[in-house]
Amino acid sequence: MKNFLLTLLFKRVEAQQPFVEGRIRYAVSIGPVSDSTGFTEHAGTYTLIIKGAQVRKELAMNTGYENVLLLNGTAGNAYSLVSNGGQRYAIQLTMQDMKERQKRYEGFTQKNLPGNMTIAGWPAEKAMITYKDGTASSLYYTSSWQVSDPGIFDRFPGIKNVPLSFEYRNEEGITMHFQAEKLEAVPIESALFRMPADYKVISNAEYKQQRR
Repeated sequence: MKNFLLTLLFKRVEAQQPFVEGRIRYAVSIGPVSDSTGFTEHAGTYTLIIKGAQVRKELAMNTGYENVLLLNGTAGNAYSLVSNGGQRYAIQLTMQDMKERQKRYEGFTQKNLPGNMTIAGWPAEKAMITYKDGTASSLYYTSSWQVSDPGIFDRFPGIKNVPLSFEYRNEEGITMHFQAEKLEAVPIESALFRMPADYKVISNAEYKQQRR
C-alpha cells in the first residue's frame, strides 16, 4: 500500500512539469461582457511561444490587426513589432514597462470551483480570479504544466499553472475570450526571437509621438 501511494505521488509530481519550451495556440473571440451572444467564433488567434527566458506573443485578428511581442528575460528587454503607414517598427520596451502594465493585476486571489473539463486534450480545472479592486474573471487551468515565468500571462502575474481558457476585459465593456486549441512542448527555433532586419527600432515615446 505504501509503495502504491508513493507511486501515485511520484506520477503527480512528474506530471507537473514546468512549461519551459513549446507553444500554446489559443482561439480568440470578442464580445460584450454582459453575455456570450455577441462573441464571434475564431475571430483570431493568440500564440504563445516559449524557449527558456525568451517569449514570443503573436496576436492575429480577422480584422487584419496583428501584433508580435518579443520578450527576453535574460537581456531584460522587449520589442513590440507593429506596422504603421507602410513602415515597420520595433517599439523598444523595458521589462519595467511590462511590469508596470501588470501592476494593477498583481496580488489576485484564486479560488477553485466545480466544473472541470478537458481543453486542447489536457485536463482543466475551473477557478475564479478576484483582483484587489474587486473585479473578477473565471478561467480554466491545467495542473499538468507549471508556468515557467510568473509574468508570461499579462492579466495573471504570478499564476502557477498554465491557463487554458480565460478572459480579458477592458473599460469599454468588451471581452476577449481565449480558448486553447493546442499545447505542445516541442523544440523551438531561436530565430523566432530575433529582431527582423526590416523593422526600424524606435522608443515607445517616439512611437507615441508619431501617432499624435
